[in-house]
Amino acid sequence: MKLIIKKIIIISSIFLFVQWSKAAEEKKEVQKFYSSSTSFSFLLTSGNTEERTLGFDTEQNMKFKKNQIQIKGSIIYSESEGSKDAEFYYSQVDYKYIPKSKAYILGFSRLERNVLSGYNYRFVFSAGAGYFWIKSEKLILTSEAAFGWSKENNIDKITDLDFSVSFASFLISSNIRLAVSANSELIHQDIFFVNLENAKDYRISSLSSFSINISKILSYKISYQIKHTHSPVPGFKSTDQYILSSLVVSF
Repeated sequence: MKLIIKKIIIISSIFLFVQWSKAAEEKKEVQKFYSSSTSFSFLLTSGNTEERTLGFDTEQNMKFKKNQIQIKGSIIYSESEGSKDAEFYYSQVDYKYIPKSKAYILGFSRLERNVLSGYNYRFVFSAGAGYFWIKSEKLILTSEAAFGWSKENNIDKITDLDFSVSFASFLISSNIRLAVSANSELIHQDIFFVNLENAKDYRISSLSSFSINISKILSYKISYQIKHTHSPVPGFKSTDQYILSSLVVSF
């Protein structure tokens, strides 16, 4: 009888240890310090039409305790029959302090370049706060608001001259990350940006993407981005749209 009890205790101990190890490993995976996601898209045609399209974007995340740093970068380049159709460059660095509460503090700097839309560069530095409306394994819904300072160098197509402006700005955004299934994810972001010194100079941008896992590190993503400027640079259109299908490498 004693031997049977000892065997039960040993087997139970082994079982509990295995379960604890699995739980610890899963927790370690969820709370890992660094994660990376980079997507590539490329299209090349020849013959009756010659076209080249390149898309690249990357997102690097670092987390330690209550601090989070995120680095983003993207390039969209398209050339048809020897002339540029699109040339867009974007980079952003985010810092967030996230305590146990739903509210958090944030600061970020962003740099854009899009000569075909009328600006050599647009730089903004902002600080503000965010709030987790929903935070679960399947759904994350947040809102953010920030005040900042912007510096821009634009191209006046009518006069063929460059001019620079700087102004105080305000930004508000909403972000949704939804796990559609165990292997697919939907992300949507809306941003409203306004020049506080000229209320007519406001901008709205929206980004939607859907990705599905192919393997542990590879996935396929299709994304749609729209950028609208209510007061575009003189001589340029107010709205740009981008649709990309990409291969994503994550770890």
